[in-house]
Amino acid sequence: MTTPFSERAWASLADDIERILRSLRDTAAAFEASFAGRPDVYTLGDIASLRPRIRETLDAFADLAIGTGIVAAPGLLRDAPYWLEWWWRPGGGTPEPLRVNLDPDGPDFFDYFNDEWFDVPVRSGDQHVTGPYVDYACTNEYTFTLSVPVFHGTRPLGVAALDVPCDHLERRIMPALCAERSPRALVNPDGRVIAANTAAAAPGDRLTTGRARADAAHSGALARLCALTGWTVTSPQ
Repeated sequence: MTTPFSERAWASLADDIERILRSLRDTAAAFEASFAGRPDVYTLGDIASLRPRIRETLDAFADLAIGTGIVAAPGLLRDAPYWLEWWWRPGGGTPEPLRVNLDPDGPDFFDYFNDEWFDVPVRSGDQHVTGPYVDYACTNEYTFTLSVPVFHGTRPLGVAALDVPCDHLERRIMPALCAERSPRALVNPDGRVIAANTAAAAPGDRLTTGRARADAAHSGALARLCALTGWTVTSPQ
């Protein structure tokens, strides 16, 4: 049974996730409007005009986010076949642009368009939460990425996205789980454990249907969080 303390904790996190997704939708709208003004000659300079918006988002969610930005669909820009207008805070310090190899002939080419956080929202046309996964392109740590697709009509322009390190979320999740009176684990849609209040379900474990029973009903705040993220709370067996 959800306690009043855990209900408040789930509500607070759901509020923050909603705020992040709302901000990303605003960034997506700004990206689409920017492209609509120059659809045939859209360039790096045009997408760079959105940097103030990206930096504002990073500052607004400094307690959760490690990085955020706009990731262009391949071939969108006239002067760059691939591009990430992405800013992050290495070590929690001053924001700087993320540098990755976007040369398709390079051995460490960052083919982001095949990654779940880019591919799924573009194909589905809906917001998506990816993770936990190891972010080899940026922090080399377990990360969640919240992403919103951007379209001009039916043409995909890319995504607006934001990265949250797993430990930032865990600090918010564990007090709520530990307030529960019985074993509980928060899992992603693949059944991978995000956090748990029992050693029977360690973070990173994948719970099969035989090892976990989905809660029949979540509290209002937890149900809202799960609807936003695709997560669920289970009772490990």
